[in-house]
This record gives sequence, structure tokens and C-alpha cells, in this order.
Amino acid sequence: MEIDFLYKDELNDIFIWDDHNIEHIAKHGVEVFEVEEAMLDGDRVKINAHSGHLGLIGATEEGRRLVVIYIKKIGKKYRVITARDAEEEEKKLYKRRKGR
Repeated sequence: MEIDFLYKDELNDIFIWDDHNIEHIAKHGVEVFEVEEAMLDGDRVKINAHSGHLGLIGATEEGRRLVVIYIKKIGKKYRVITARDAEEEEKKLYKRRKGR
């Protein structure tokens, strides 16, 4: 991801949210602000995702580790496909990579 530093009011220019993806992540118990925090986490870890999508493991400001699957649109816009809590192995991967 090519995001270095952003002010909170600039987030609407980066993330594409609609009823579909908001409702989808809600089924996993995840809020929009948590996904945005995880995607902007300076220690986020890129992972392989399915169907040609991009993926990452990132932490919220509260320390919740999330797996986020997304696609990059034209410019610096990102559409979240899904987000969920990281599984134990994914949390370990995040911790190992963060420690480097």
C-alpha cells in the first residue's frame, strides 16, 4: 500500500464504502473505522489473497489484529471486500514481521 500519512478527513478520498461492504464486514463483527486503522497500520503485513485480490494483516489502535481483503481501484482508492479477526497463525505472522 502506498499510504504514508493521512489526516482522518482524507480517509473518504481513499476508501470506497457502500452498504454491501459495510454490511459484509459487520457480519464478521468488524467496524469500518477498524478496517481503516488496520489498513493504515505502519506494521501491516501483506498476505496472499484469493481471486486476485490483495490482502493484509493489520492492527487497530486498540490492538485488534484483522485480516483485510481489498482491491485497489484507479488512483489511490481502495475497496474493501471483507475483513475478519486474524487467526492465531496470522497473528503470529504479524508479530514475527513486526519484530523485524
